[in-house]
Amino acid sequence: MNIALRKLALLEKNLIQREEAARLEGYMTSPSDCAFRKQITELMDKVRVI
Repeated sequence: MNIALRKLALLEKNLIQREEAARLEGYMTSPSDCAFRKQITELMDKVRVI
């Protein structure tokens, strides 16, 4: 379970960094899938509540 949580946290961090880099380069759209990012964010929010 601990490994899965760390992997999710790293994935979430990577998505945020990619989106920030794209925004700094001037892109208006997100390079990641919105539904995928939303699922990861919701899972991490649920884990943080526990």
